[in-house]
Amino acid sequence: MKNKSIHLIFTASALFIIFMILQAFSINGNEDSGKKLYQEYCASCHGISGNGNGELAYLVYPKPRDFTSGKFKIKSPSSGFPPTDNDIIKTIKYGMPGTAMPSFSFLKENEIIQLVDIVKEFSTMDNRDVKPINIPKELPSTDDLIALGKSIYTEVGCNMCHGNTGKGDGPSSQKLTDSQGYPIVPKDFTSGVYLGGGTNQDLYMRLVGGIDGTPMPSYGNLADLLGKPKEEENKLAWALVYYVKSLETPKDKNNNLLLNNGIIKAVNVGRWKKSDEMLDGFSDLWKKAKTYSVPLSRLWQSDNINYQIVDIQSIYNSNYIAIKMEWEDYSEDRGLYRIQDFQDGVAIQFSIDGTKGFHGMGSKDHPTDIWFWKAEWQMRANENTDSDIVLAYADRVSDSDVATYPTLMNDMAYLSGRDAGNINSAVLKISSVENVTAVGPQTVTPLSENEQKVMGNGTWNGKKWQVVFVRKLKSDSKRKVKFEKGG
Repeated sequence: MKNKSIHLIFTASALFIIFMILQAFSINGNEDSGKKLYQEYCASCHGISGNGNGELAYLVYPKPRDFTSGKFKIKSPSSGFPPTDNDIIKTIKYGMPGTAMPSFSFLKENEIIQLVDIVKEFSTMDNRDVKPINIPKELPSTDDLIALGKSIYTEVGCNMCHGNTGKGDGPSSQKLTDSQGYPIVPKDFTSGVYLGGGTNQDLYMRLVGGIDGTPMPSYGNLADLLGKPKEEENKLAWALVYYVKSLETPKDKNNNLLLNNGIIKAVNVGRWKKSDEMLDGFSDLWKKAKTYSVPLSRLWQSDNINYQIVDIQSIYNSNYIAIKMEWEDYSEDRGLYRIQDFQDGVAIQFSIDGTKGFHGMGSKDHPTDIWFWKAEWQMRANENTDSDIVLAYADRVSDSDVATYPTLMNDMAYLSGRDAGNINSAVLKISSVENVTAVGPQTVTPLSENEQKVMGNGTWNGKKWQVVFVRKLKSDSKRKVKFEKGG
């Protein structure tokens, strides 16, 4: 969209390490060639030569697809056959929810087709005569069919990888590797988010066709595996599909699953509401806002936790706009000094010019405005401390004084940064949020202290994080996103 309107034209594509990024964008109508499009949107992860070794590949797990191998996970033909052009089109258009592969649905149809041609050129793949698997007529779902699916699930060993409850925590889940030798995590069925789509037909395709390049085999011969008559093949397959669907965690009927760069609409909560009230995630103001559930596009897959969804709401009035996010997390990680730990945090990324640049923090031609909250920053601001070493190592014995370490040791090193107004050089944190800009990977630049106007507040209840951002509706800088009221 050209402008991020209050009905709220920020979107949608979420990246989650410890942080998650949402983006608002569209693309101009330039008639770029497939090669140029690939360079702009694909090469950073998949590499210039398509071997999956782009400059950002080291950040991504599972690793980006190596197009030179000719192996593709999401496809409609039987196992061992290459994907159809339409399979590749769908993957580019809709992305792979739950991974770092975003949706590129903003591209024009002819641009996506150009990208398909480029991807195919990286290998010797010949898909001219390849046909999709024939999906038989879907059987009605019944309790008996689901019960049959449950027994099949255990008998053919689905539980060994995906776990008895479908959370991807089976006894074999820690030992799996893909065709490149990298560790791979089984799908968490309870999330309801699937790489190639979550319809019954999509799951049938994954079940019968398998997922090439992964340990997920083809189960197109369930009757043979189970010693059943061949004419029961269709019934057995649909039974397993329905059982897998039954493992999904029920979603709030008021929540709207947001996919493919959808729009989040903010709700007007009244002219006289103050920023403090909007910053309170438990305020009654939030009851007026619709909840949107966004699948996370994670930079890496966890080996023991599969958070797949972040719930988002947005409210505004004549002075402020507020955005609330909630996600499940059964551990509070706000420490800094234990290098083996990751801090909890969340970020929202906006396109400043309203166009879609590279999703990894924009590009020189399409700069981004990022609001970044960290649990550790909030701890430092609230407790008026520059060190959490006492919290991390409560029984620590040291000759240094934790009240001054590391301030005295490093004070001189930070002087120039403080003089320049670099907020990261300050002795104490005064806010839990940093407002930064970026024009691509490795270009994150904090705004000066007097430009830091985004407020934030995070709350952890033992099961989930709730983080609220609040900023004045009107922008005071060309380096910040501008919001406009929509119709």
